Amino acid sequence: MEYRHFKDFTIAAIVVMVIVFGFTSYKYFTKASKVPFESKYKKMALSDKLLTQIKNIELSIQDRMNFTFTAVKDPLEQNLIVKTQVDLENQWKKRVEAMMRLSATYHLEDGKTYASIDYKGNSQIYKVGDSIEGNKILAIKDSYITIRKNGINGKLKLQAIPEKPASIKKDNVKEQELNW
Repeated sequence: MEYRHFKDFTIAAIVVMVIVFGFTSYKYFTKASKVPFESKYKKMALSDKLLTQIKNIELSIQDRMNFTFTAVKDPLEQNLIVKTQVDLENQWKKRVEAMMRLSATYHLEDGKTYASIDYKGNSQIYKVGDSIEGNKILAIKDSYITIRKNGINGKLKLQAIPEKPASIKKDNVKEQELNW
C-alpha cells in the first residue's frame, strides 16, 4: 500500500510542476512580447556610416604611425619657393659635376698624350684607348679629344669650368668697411 501512495504523490508532484512551468513560461512570454522592437537608446547608438568613418580614421592613424618620412628639405621651412643662396650654389655644383668636361691635354716628351677629364666631381687622366662611361678615346689633340660610343664618333672640346651665375657669386657681397 505504501507504493500506491508514493505513486500518487509522484504523479501529483509532476502535475504541479507542469502547471508551475506553464505559468512561468506564460509570464516570461508576456514580458518578452512587451519589449519594443527598437530600443529607447537608439538615438545614442552609432550609425553604420559614423562607425565606418571612425574605423577609417583609426586605420589612417595606424598607417601614419608606421610610415617613415624621408625629406631632403626641411618641411617646416617657409620659403621653399624662393631658393636660398646655398640652394643655388648646390644646384650649380651638381650641374658642373654632372657634365663631362675636358679640362686639359698633355703631350709628354716621349710622344704620349694624355687628357684630364672631369666627371662626377672627379678629375682623372686618360690616354688613347681608355674608356670613360662607355666612350672609347680614339685620339687626343691639343684642344679636343675624339671619342666613340655605339659606333658614333664625337668630339669633346677643351672647356673651362662654367662661371657661377651672378646671383650666387660671392663678389657681389661688399665687405663691411671698418671705421677706426
